[in-house]
Amino acid sequence: MKLLRKAAALLASAAMVLSAFSATLSASALTPEQAAELGESLNDGTFTYELVGGSYTIVKCDATASVSKIPELRNGYAITAIAEGAFIGCNNIASITIPETVTSIGAQAFAGCTSLSKVHLPSRLTEIPEACFMTCIALEDVELSDNITMIGENAFYGCTALKEFKIPDKLELIGDLAFGDCASISSFDTEGSEHYLFRDGILYSRDLATVYRASTELSGDLYISDKVTKIANGAFSMCAKLDNVFLPGSVHQLTDDVFGYCTNLKSVHFSEGLTEIGYLAFQFCLNLDSVDFPTTLRTIDDGAFYNCTKLGKIILPDQIDKIGVGAFLNCTSLNNVLIPQGVSVIGEHAFGFTDTTDGKFEKADGFELSGFNGSEGAAYARRSGISFRNVNGSLNKVLFITLSLALVAAAGVFAAVLMSRGRKSASSDVRAADRLAAEEEEEQNYQKIID
Repeated sequence: MKLLRKAAALLASAAMVLSAFSATLSASALTPEQAAELGESLNDGTFTYELVGGSYTIVKCDATASVSKIPELRNGYAITAIAEGAFIGCNNIASITIPETVTSIGAQAFAGCTSLSKVHLPSRLTEIPEACFMTCIALEDVELSDNITMIGENAFYGCTALKEFKIPDKLELIGDLAFGDCASISSFDTEGSEHYLFRDGILYSRDLATVYRASTELSGDLYISDKVTKIANGAFSMCAKLDNVFLPGSVHQLTDDVFGYCTNLKSVHFSEGLTEIGYLAFQFCLNLDSVDFPTTLRTIDDGAFYNCTKLGKIILPDQIDKIGVGAFLNCTSLNNVLIPQGVSVIGEHAFGFTDTTDGKFEKADGFELSGFNGSEGAAYARRSGISFRNVNGSLNKVLFITLSLALVAAAGVFAAVLMSRGRKSASSDVRAADRLAAEEEEEQNYQKIID
C-alpha cells in the first residue's frame, strides 16, 4: 500500500510539472487573439481586460493613464463591462466617455478619481452601482440616459462639486446616501420622472411622503410638511444656511446624518410622535444651542449630537430608554443633564467628555450628571468617573419630574400649533413671529425647570 501511494504521488507531481511546463510554452507563443480565446488577461498598456462570456471586462486601469474614452472593441471582442474598483486611483482622468457597448459597471468603479469632472454613461446602462463615483470631488457633469432604473448606495457620496443632477425618467430607486455630503448640490431635474419630484429645494418621492435630498442652498426656517413620513439618511446634510427646523409628528425616525454639518442651524423643533434620533444625526451643528425633545422619544443613537459645541440645555423625556455612544460627545457648553430613572442604556462617553485629535477622550471641566441612585445614570457616572448629584427621595424630585414632563408636553403642543400656523400660506413676518414666540416659550419653560 505504501508503494502504491508513493507511485501515485510521483505520478501526480509529474502531471503537475508537465501541465505547468505546457502552460508556460503556450503562453509564450500566444498572440493577443489566442490569449483572448483561452480566457487569458490582456493588457494594452492602459487597460487590463479579461474575457468573460465572449466579451471583455475592464478589470484595471493603469493609475497613470490620462485617457478620455474607453474603446468599444479589442481584438474583435466587444467591451461590455467595467469591473468593481477598476479605476480606483486613476487621478489623471479629467473626463471619460463610456461606450455604448458597456452594459454594466461594478461597485466603486470610479471611486476616488479626484480629477474626474465629466462622465458620459452609455444608454444601455440601467444601474449606477454602489459607491460608483464616491468622493469624485471634481465631478460636475454627469451625462446619463433615461434608462437608468437604480442609483445605488453612496453612488455620488462626497461629490462636493456636483451642483445639478438630471433624474432619469425611468429611475425607480435611489439608494441610501446616494447624494450624501454633496456640499454644492442645488437642484434636481425631475421633469420627466414618474417617481420623483423636486419642489421648493427638496427632492421628494412623487407622493411627497419621502424626502431624499435637499438643496444646500436652502436657507432660513424650514417647515417640513406633515405629508412627509420618512427623511432619508443625509437628506439635509451640509445645508449650512438653515437657521431653524420644524419637524412634523408624521416623522417617527430621524435617520443617520440627516442634518449633519448644518453649521448655522440654531434650533430644532420636534413634534410628538418622534421615537428615534439616528446615528450622527446632528453632528457638527456648531450653532445648535437647544433642543426640545418630545415625550415620545425613546432612542438617541451614537454620536447624534457629536460636536454640537453650543448646545447648552437639553431636557430628556422620562420615557427615553437608550442614549448611544458619544451621543453628546464634545458638547462643551453642556454642563448638567438630568438622566430619567427609566433609561436602561447609556453608551460610553455619551455625556461629559471631549475627544482629541489623537483619538483620546478627556472629561469635560465642570460637568455634572443628575439622576437617581441605583439607576443607569448613576452607574454611568460611576464607571465614567464624572460628578454625580443624587435627586432621590424627596418631594422635590416628584415635583421636578412632573413639572418637566408637563412643560415638555406643553412645548410639544405649542410646536404643533406653530407647525399648523407656519405653512407657506403664512407670511414670512407671521412665521418669524411664531418662531420668536416659540423660542421665548422654550426659554421660560427651561428656566422654570432649572429654578
